Amino acid sequence: MQRPQRGRARHLSDQGHHCLQLSAVHAVCLAIHAGRHHDDRQQHHEHGVLAMIMSRYRRRKLAGQALIIFALAITAMTGLFVIAVDGGSIYLDKRRLQDAADAGALAGGDAAESLPLRTYYVAHQAALNEIYHNLFPGTAVPTVPSGAGATYTATALSGTYQFVLTADIANLAQDTYLAVVNHAYNFYAAQAIGFGSSTCTLSGTTTTSAVCLQARAKALAATYPFALILLDDQNLNYENLQMAGSNAKLILHDGGTKGGAFSNESMTAGNGSIYFNPCGTSGDLWAVNESSGGASNIPSHSWGHYGDIGLYPLCTVNTLYTPYPKSTVKIPFPNYPEPAVTGPTYTPALSASGGTYYLCPGTFSGSLSESSGGSTVIMYPGVYRFTSPIALTLTGGTLRGATAADYPIPGAAIAINCTGYNTTTAPADLGLIIELRSADCTTNTFKVAGGSTTITFRPSPKYNNISFYIELLGPYPGLGCSTSTPGGTHVVNISGSASLNIYGAFYGPGDNMFFCGNGAGYGVGQIVAWTMTLCGNGTIDEHYNPAYLPYFRGLIQ
Repeated sequence: MQRPQRGRARHLSDQGHHCLQLSAVHAVCLAIHAGRHHDDRQQHHEHGVLAMIMSRYRRRKLAGQALIIFALAITAMTGLFVIAVDGGSIYLDKRRLQDAADAGALAGGDAAESLPLRTYYVAHQAALNEIYHNLFPGTAVPTVPSGAGATYTATALSGTYQFVLTADIANLAQDTYLAVVNHAYNFYAAQAIGFGSSTCTLSGTTTTSAVCLQARAKALAATYPFALILLDDQNLNYENLQMAGSNAKLILHDGGTKGGAFSNESMTAGNGSIYFNPCGTSGDLWAVNESSGGASNIPSHSWGHYGDIGLYPLCTVNTLYTPYPKSTVKIPFPNYPEPAVTGPTYTPALSASGGTYYLCPGTFSGSLSESSGGSTVIMYPGVYRFTSPIALTLTGGTLRGATAADYPIPGAAIAINCTGYNTTTAPADLGLIIELRSADCTTNTFKVAGGSTTITFRPSPKYNNISFYIELLGPYPGLGCSTSTPGGTHVVNISGSASLNIYGAFYGPGDNMFFCGNGAGYGVGQIVAWTMTLCGNGTIDEHYNPAYLPYFRGLIQ
């Protein structure tokens, strides 16, 4: 009985390795394996096939994902390539265009002051020369026609470049010159891969696979090229320049075609004389609305206008212009900024009657008077503002700016308003500016009368090369004094034996300046006034020098 049972047990064991060799569980093993129709080797084979199928599926899935990633990477790399090539080229091209526009605007702005005013083609030619120099070195520059207007457009390289040049001269505000440089940039990398289908049209020429690039630059050009500028434009044909007395003289020096004198209305020499020295190369006379009386008077009282020959004062008239003064367009009323005061306020009045006085910058609410020929007032560099109704009353002595020899200040010197100011070492810039507040329409805030007074000042670029700045009593056009003709204030009155040596601008756009008696003004730079009267032996000797003109030029866009 034992063996058959053991043999049965072995047989059952062959049916599956999960069965224990115990007869008691035989029925359980049969129940567990009743559903099997194949042996374990077949089952292992089927499992291997399934695993292989799944492995192939996974490999195919991973391969598809890799292909997508590869395609995305190629696209990204292509985009980066396009950005690197075309983007970098566009950036460099834009820089190049901006440099050309900047140079063109500055050159055009400088040339915009060519005479007669609104000679636009000169400014456009200067701008175009600089643009070509920056974009196409060595290439011949086209000639701008002499009849070109305020806006001039030119093209280059088969219409792929366009230059729009605009001059705003003697208009309503400060003169400007605008240069706009356009370029049809051709795509390179983007075009090679099928992108870059945009177009650019300049002056009627369309460039495919391109984008329009633009650079703009605007420059100020507000320094008018005259030695004397008279701005009254509210009284038709008014003689802004009047000369009384046979010894009254206006002598205008240097400048070539520039320099000379300008009036927004008319001018007359009366019994006086207008000289240009050197003859033929010291500018001209210009008037917007010259009166018939002035037109008949000026030619016989002026010598040496531009184009004349000979030696001063015996100039030989070569060709007298008709009419003369030359006709021109009006200059707008300027609005030059007033520099801020650079020192404290000094209240007491100062009277110099002998000895040497040293002044430092600040606001002076008391008057400054000088009556002795032996007195000297030395003014250290900076901004001086005088607010007293009668600010400067000079009947003798010397009033001058400091020089390097005035440093350090002497130990026993009379120093005024110099606490905390450097009086030890001389700065590189010794220029100063005097600002005068207008008290009313008639008071001479700056009066030099009798005696012998010498005034010598030099300007500073920090203060726009202005030596005297006369504040307005009221805004243009009334100027706070519209009840009388010609309007404006009467701050400056130079008479007696005064001698002015002013380097820089004498700026009083709303003031009626008087130079009478033996008063003489020597200037290097420019005088800007509402009107001017020369009488008696009054003499104005003005030298045109661009280095001493009010400077308000530069890029603003």
